[in-house]
Amino acid sequence: MIEHFGAHVSVAGGFENGIKNAEELGVTAIQVHPSPPQRWNRKAYPAGYEDAFLEAQKNSSVARVFFHAIYLVNLVTPDPEKLEKAKDSLCHYLDLADRINGAGVIVHVGSLKDEPDEMKGYRRAAAAIDEIFSRTPGKARLILEVAAGAGRVVGSRTKELSTIFSEVKDTERLGFGLDTQHMWASGYDFQNNLDDIMEEIEQEFTFDKVWCVHLNDSKTELASKKDRHENIGEGLIGEEALTAFLSREELAPIPVILETPALKEMETAKAEVDHLRALLRP
Repeated sequence: MIEHFGAHVSVAGGFENGIKNAEELGVTAIQVHPSPPQRWNRKAYPAGYEDAFLEAQKNSSVARVFFHAIYLVNLVTPDPEKLEKAKDSLCHYLDLADRINGAGVIVHVGSLKDEPDEMKGYRRAAAAIDEIFSRTPGKARLILEVAAGAGRVVGSRTKELSTIFSEVKDTERLGFGLDTQHMWASGYDFQNNLDDIMEEIEQEFTFDKVWCVHLNDSKTELASKKDRHENIGEGLIGEEALTAFLSREELAPIPVILETPALKEMETAKAEVDHLRALLRP
């Protein structure tokens, strides 16, 4: 049985509102954007920024808090200015995550569209991760997420992320995140090949290094290469396949987070979380 599950929640109006929204949903795990995901966050969070959040969490059921990195991050880019911004952004998030004893910062590695040499891009990402860890000496973890695979996006196959992992010097704080919709869009058939998928994850990552699962259905067909989330049970992956995935014992200790369209409004978010709760505890 999955120990911790929840959803992406808003922190609009104050960082501590992430806990308030989690309590309203009755979940024990959340993901938040500490800052707007479409803008660079070049400044570190001031001392005490986390105090209200930690005070709210004291009396809550929330045990796992994940940050999702901003969408502009590209760790494989050859553009030195963009790479520096990406490293700064992740350092600021990891610092804040450490201050709240967070579960990790989830990041899309980026795109090779400006880098013709794949291995060069992978090594650039690994070097950036090494630098990021050297600049953030706490315990906060970085989680590389499997991607939907449009264009030359890195991470549409588990091998791409494990290759970057193999180039990082100190991997104690580096792990992986799964996303059912992204994997489906990248050609992983949860309906017919679940055993093969689980075997590949164990081979490339090991489940000890999978630190988060994003559970999403898909608006688009298998191998579409399109990142289009759907409410659970309403998409083309389907409730049966998602339930079979959730029932695998390998996932039991890994927090499961929803990122579906229903989360945009609190009332529909409650129904979506209840739906997930029913799948986990029939």
